[in-house]
Amino acid sequence: MKLVLKTAIIALSMSFLGGCTIATPVVSSGKYEGLNNDDPAMSKIYVYREQAIAGGANQYDVMVNGVLSGSLPNGSFFETEVEPGDTRVEPRTLTSFGFGKGVSSMTEPGGLYCFKLTLNFCLQCKSADIDEIDTEQCENEMQGLKKVELK
Repeated sequence: MKLVLKTAIIALSMSFLGGCTIATPVVSSGKYEGLNNDDPAMSKIYVYREQAIAGGANQYDVMVNGVLSGSLPNGSFFETEVEPGDTRVEPRTLTSFGFGKGVSSMTEPGGLYCFKLTLNFCLQCKSADIDEIDTEQCENEMQGLKKVELK
């Protein structure tokens, strides 16, 4: 009985911490140095994920307007520019089956927008939500995060 219980605990821990899909490779390209947008004709988007123990081994791909724009390992962020207008930011998880959700936002020329990825867990897959966050909260939470880019 003890062996069955230990095996179950280990299996649940691996599911909780490990994940089940392979994400797009990234490289670290610096650290957070503040929000900025140098192009007044474009919208700048920051997407980040805070450092956490739970789900720390998982990495999450992020789609912006249906295009893979970044991938977030634990404690990281990426930035991208988009054409102003209706912008959709969502995790590349099984969102169509209710595992994770994204958000749409109207972006303006020269604007700065922050989106935060938070984890959801199910026993058979990894899942995340992305929500728009105000820039003040974003700046506070992004301190100490590493910047990543797709390989």
